[in-house]
Amino acid sequence: LAANRSLAHAFCSTMTDYDQGAIFFSDQGRDSQGSPDDSPTAARMKFREFIRTFRLEEDYIYRDLLRSAIGMGQHVFEVNVDHLMQFDDVLANALLRHPAHHLQLFEQAALEAAIQMAFLTETSADEDKVAIQVTLVSSKQDISIRQLLSGQVSRIVTVPGIVISASRVKAKATKVFAQCSNCQHVKQMSVRAGFAGAQLPRVCDRERQPNETPCPLDPFKILPNKCEYVDQQTWKLQESPEMVPTGEMPRSVLMSVDRHLVDKATPGHRVMITGIMSILNQQAKGEGKVAIRTPYLQVLGVRQGFESKTSSGMSLSEFTQADEEQFIEMSRDPELYSKLCKSIAPSIFGSEEVKKAIVSLLFSGSRKELADGARLRGDINVLLLGDPSVAKSQFLKFVEKAAPISVYTSGKGSSAAGLTATVTQDPGTREFYLEGGAMVLADGGVVCIDEFDKMREQDRVAIHEAMEQQTISIAKAGITTVLNSRSSVLAAANPTFGRYQEEKNAAEQIDFQTTILSRFDMIFVIKDKYDNEKDLSLAKHIINVHVQGATALEREPTDDEYDILTLKRYVAFARKTCSPRLAEAAATVLSNFYVQVRQDLSKADAESEANGKAPRAVPITVRQLEAIVRISESIAKMRLSDEATEDDVNQAIELFRVSTLQAAKQGDIELEGGSGQGERTAMDQIKKRVRIGESVSTSKLVHDVIGRGLEEVHVRRAINMMCAKGEFTQTSQGKRLKREN
Repeated sequence: LAANRSLAHAFCSTMTDYDQGAIFFSDQGRDSQGSPDDSPTAARMKFREFIRTFRLEEDYIYRDLLRSAIGMGQHVFEVNVDHLMQFDDVLANALLRHPAHHLQLFEQAALEAAIQMAFLTETSADEDKVAIQVTLVSSKQDISIRQLLSGQVSRIVTVPGIVISASRVKAKATKVFAQCSNCQHVKQMSVRAGFAGAQLPRVCDRERQPNETPCPLDPFKILPNKCEYVDQQTWKLQESPEMVPTGEMPRSVLMSVDRHLVDKATPGHRVMITGIMSILNQQAKGEGKVAIRTPYLQVLGVRQGFESKTSSGMSLSEFTQADEEQFIEMSRDPELYSKLCKSIAPSIFGSEEVKKAIVSLLFSGSRKELADGARLRGDINVLLLGDPSVAKSQFLKFVEKAAPISVYTSGKGSSAAGLTATVTQDPGTREFYLEGGAMVLADGGVVCIDEFDKMREQDRVAIHEAMEQQTISIAKAGITTVLNSRSSVLAAANPTFGRYQEEKNAAEQIDFQTTILSRFDMIFVIKDKYDNEKDLSLAKHIINVHVQGATALEREPTDDEYDILTLKRYVAFARKTCSPRLAEAAATVLSNFYVQVRQDLSKADAESEANGKAPRAVPITVRQLEAIVRISESIAKMRLSDEATEDDVNQAIELFRVSTLQAAKQGDIELEGGSGQGERTAMDQIKKRVRIGESVSTSKLVHDVIGRGLEEVHVRRAINMMCAKGEFTQTSQGKRLKREN
């Protein structure tokens, strides 16, 4: 009894304060074992506090960003994860671990902060259905597409690459309303971001009254007008060419972009993507591979450009103070130009003028934007036209390694679409989207095209616009757009007949249209001539390279040249920081030279017409004047100067003389027989003897035509000219001729 009495007394003393005012709650957070600070409400309060109070020195940067975003009606602002880490590292780590959940809380907190700070009224926010998008950027160590492995799923990653395709903007439902066709019950379902979808329930879950008949199976139908939508776009991100290991195929990853981030980049743009690595089920029905998923990125932030790096990990776009001091010291060297030229393919003997042209191509001139919106290109295009075994392909391979951004392709394996852009169809959605080609991927760098003469004529015509206007216009399958292609072109080609033949006319041997030739700033005709002294030096050099073997490749650079890594970084630094212009005196020298050259060639053309000489193979137009300007600016850029002087112009003129001007003057070879009457007569005789579609022996045809009293040299030239025009084709290694038209 005494025990019961004491227990009742304790109970009454406990209950005496029960009716006093107090708040009773239970934590309904996601993690029931966590602290109260882990709840969604607490996280939202911290995010709101971060937006309102975080500052750098005296600037409340996110408060100002939020005010300007709402004032401009864009409702999007960018947050640096490093700033959140400074404010609250626990909160930042929670965001990095569970980005999908915490980002939604962050966006709710941004809207609440805007209302609290009177940037928005609650009424207007409800009426306009304002939703603020928070995008993220991070200085976290970026990873390549090859490192997107299973350990990164559902985590925030930072990936650099090139956008190679972008789909049309579509509407993605975030809230789906479905109505039962039997009882009219409306059900609301939320849809996760990315490529995730919603599945309609098969059974109506409305509470039933007694004796009420149940709804049939699959009764729900979507109400499209009630659903809430956001913009969504699909991108494809590919590794940049310099990040792909030798012998490997470049890898790509799909990306889902929504709301204000759509159309932030177009094919060809180099971007740094911050996003959530997610997985997507792309298996066809009946395959049974339920555990296999395809990774994709749900994009949270886009930064234009990224930090380019060499294969050894050294930056090509960010330079330290020590790097800048080293480069400025290099630029003051009076022998800099000579050292840079010797650094170009040191294993190749001779070809000093070609090496000077390649140095100019690497540094390039200055790109100019005119007041009326027109753009003048600064990139330099070079054509190497020459005999086999004069190291043309070796020069191209070296430039591929030395240029900060480069793409190497061969003419025979390149089509017009592969070089410019192609429109492809998504097999799943059946919609068309754009993929950039080599000229787009090399934006800001160099495109090396080997075997340029083996390309089909229609494919060569496709790059005309890319070489001069530096854009690629697309109008296919309902897609009309313009892509940037601000790249230099280094092309190598053989003459029409394989080797350059002195007895033949130069116009016959350069089998390119005038339109494509005028787009090259420098054209080199490289001949393999017999020279006893030069051949001896060349033989010693090549044998020495072969004897030394691997040690020749690993040799230390001499004092009068730079190693390839230093050259690559110096080129990247000069292109980034320097944009020289012509001085007044230099401009006068250049204009006088151009007028004089045009006058001389005009006189030469008049004499050629009177004497029956060959037509000019390479024209001299105003494009060549701009070419000398670009070469002068590139020489000034080598020493990091803001002004191109008279000396620079004189060096550019000398380089122009030994390349394009010399190639142009090789059209002055006189045809034997005065006005070419022998060749024309031979053509007539050949056409009389060979019907269209007929194939004949070349030697027999030549013998028959010679029997009509013509010279063999005229007959051979007539055959070559008709083959160049496409009237005849040679088969069986030139032993037989077939007439085409």
